[in-house]
Amino acid sequence: MASPKTDEPILESDEAIAKIFKKFDIKSDGVIDFDEIKIALKSVGLYPSNQKIKDIIKRVDLDRDGVVNFEEFVAMRRNEEICELNVLAQFKKYDVIKYQRGFITAEGIETVLKDEGVPDDSIRDYVDEFMTLDSNGDGKVSFLDLYESMMTRIPDEWLEWIHTNIVRGVPDEVLVKVLVENGFNHETASRLIEKTKKEGRMVAERGFVETGPNFVTGQKG
Repeated sequence: MASPKTDEPILESDEAIAKIFKKFDIKSDGVIDFDEIKIALKSVGLYPSNQKIKDIIKRVDLDRDGVVNFEEFVAMRRNEEICELNVLAQFKKYDVIKYQRGFITAEGIETVLKDEGVPDDSIRDYVDEFMTLDSNGDGKVSFLDLYESMMTRIPDEWLEWIHTNIVRGVPDEVLVKVLVENGFNHETASRLIEKTKKEGRMVAERGFVETGPNFVTGQKG
């Protein structure tokens, strides 16, 4: 992934994950449901369709009961799932400074990680790395900044390159080698090649966060 790595400096404990879970579980009934996801999205200025909210839940809902329980939430965090709910979870984890609500700051990250018992040296390194996501240098990481970092999407120019070279008959091992040299992992490179062979030229998808001004409000000033 081209963007800075933002996974946890140490493995999150169940207690740490439970604190994040409780930020979603407004009803305190042990699950995160449709309405609670909708409220969480609204808190970061997002108003997707009802179907999109259902899709967000479905991605994590392993037992297909229409809600996300704590075990499913833990699995999502531990497996570092690339999905909207995990971006929301990461954002809510660090968005803790009241007078800077709606953004992640160095102060917020430090506060959370100190509470989790992370060593000072690790905190400093993590803060420095995380804050490189600040797109306009104002000392604040927005939800969109974090979303763009965590949601792995393949640039359209690479999808075009893969398709063009497959049509030209370039061997798979050569395509994989070039992709890996340019930051793709081997598994992703192989998957993209196989999918292009089966389905033809792929098109880069835009996440719902980026699809229109009505979905993103409260932009940085």
